[in-house]
Amino acid sequence: MTEDEQRSNRGRRGSFGSRNNKRESFRGGRKRFSSDFQYPTGGTKQDPLNLNAIMSGDEMVVMNADEGSKPLDILIPKNLRDPLNLNKLEKQRKRRKAVDDQTALDTGVVSPIQRHKQIKRHRNHSSAESFTVDGPSGSKDATETKKNKQDYFNKRLLFFYFHNINNNNFFRYCYGNFDRYYGTRLDPGQKDSRLAFIKREWIEKKSVLDIGCNVGFLTLSLAKDYSPRRILGIDIDEHLIGVARKNIRHYCDQHIEFIGKFPASFCNNFGPISNHSLSFSTKFPDNVWFRKENYVLENDELLETVEEEFDVILALSITKWIHLNFGDDGLRRFFRRAFNQLMPGGRFILEPQPFASYRKRAKMTDVLKQNYSSIEFKPEDFEMYLIEEVGFESVEHLGAPNAKSKGFERPVDVYVKRQPRFMEKNKEHKSDISTTNS
Repeated sequence: MTEDEQRSNRGRRGSFGSRNNKRESFRGGRKRFSSDFQYPTGGTKQDPLNLNAIMSGDEMVVMNADEGSKPLDILIPKNLRDPLNLNKLEKQRKRRKAVDDQTALDTGVVSPIQRHKQIKRHRNHSSAESFTVDGPSGSKDATETKKNKQDYFNKRLLFFYFHNINNNNFFRYCYGNFDRYYGTRLDPGQKDSRLAFIKREWIEKKSVLDIGCNVGFLTLSLAKDYSPRRILGIDIDEHLIGVARKNIRHYCDQHIEFIGKFPASFCNNFGPISNHSLSFSTKFPDNVWFRKENYVLENDELLETVEEEFDVILALSITKWIHLNFGDDGLRRFFRRAFNQLMPGGRFILEPQPFASYRKRAKMTDVLKQNYSSIEFKPEDFEMYLIEEVGFESVEHLGAPNAKSKGFERPVDVYVKRQPRFMEKNKEHKSDISTTNS
């Protein structure tokens, strides 16, 4: 072989040698387990977990280990079929533990729990799960005792639950503030028949107060159809006032058109516009307001602070509830405040309930029952009191409107407040001039 051939062979060998060196370096970075590898559990290649070393009741024996290696201490479970001890009774919650500590099983192996009856648990804990455990006889007695206590507790819980519900409803509606009052009185889509007795000239361009407005159906009808300058609806129930305010927006969105303020597409793109404008207006819905208020004052001294404010005051179907809650003195105070708050020549529209309807509602609370037994100021005495003692000039009996039930067919009366004397003289003077001219 010539020298050139030897040089070429050396170059080729060097190139292949470098490639082999790379492989050797790559393989050198990987860790290989040789036959001298010591398993942590003392196992072998055929048994890496050293399962063969586990003997029943004996400690583990390290197999195929070197002389210098030490055996590892591994705890053997007492029950090989349940190494995690999942069937032990102590797994249950302490509050639902059916077996006492004294009756606990002494044996290390715990038998599985046999579920005798399974009932779904509810939030009110109306029923309890009962389990039967294989053990001493005391466990069964403890389960039965707990079940009897749970039944007694459930009965007491149901009694207090329904008792509190009834009491809460009684206290909630003790002022006659029923949330479905108009649904009981009127049919769907029916107008209140009392509107036919209220003349338009009494309300138009006047200041009106509606006491006990409930959810505001009658108040909204007067505000829209009779065009008052302003009308205020008050009620003692804050929830009903909130519903009445929502009814303003609903009624406004259904029937009111905003012409000239916004394009017609705004309602479709951004929803209906029903907020009150900042500028004062006598047009609906800017002429109606609702407010939570108890109209009965605490004492007679506060009557001196009442000022003339309204031309018309409505008191429809509320005298019974004022009478039962505040007694004779409270109802008299109510009449005097209404008189003091009326403008001269103003009208007080009253719809009193008969005394026969008091007895049923007096059973709602103890306060109503006590006030009912002490009532001496009967509804038939209202007219004489309002004219002779309060100071109304006259009364007009409008009759009883037709209603869905006879209980709502109650007579409506209109009391007129006396005008000042100088106004009466001016009227007489004008009448004399008209007669002379004729």
